Amino acid sequence: MSKNSSTKEKVLGTNCFNCKYIANNNEPVLSQELNSDGGIDPKNAEAMDRAEKADLITLPGGSKADATSKRFCYNKKIEMYVTVRMCCGYWDNDGVKRPWKKQ
Repeated sequence: MSKNSSTKEKVLGTNCFNCKYIANNNEPVLSQELNSDGGIDPKNAEAMDRAEKADLITLPGGSKADATSKRFCYNKKIEMYVTVRMCCGYWDNDGVKRPWKKQ
């Protein structure tokens, strides 16, 4: 499921596309699917509720041109398409260092 599970890569930022819950394959995204900053807004009340609980955001300062594809988020609490312009409170990566946790 995660592209990060078997390789150690340099991670810059915490966008959805470098999270361990994201699909490996890019899918085409249509301009009309995107909000003005390049994210995908939830399409129904159930998705909106999941997005609110996860604090699923579109990062500021972007544009539709920044999101040339979408990927599916497999986190059970999200389960929707996201773009590189998005992030949520469940973001994680296998390479994250947590000094308070023993390895």
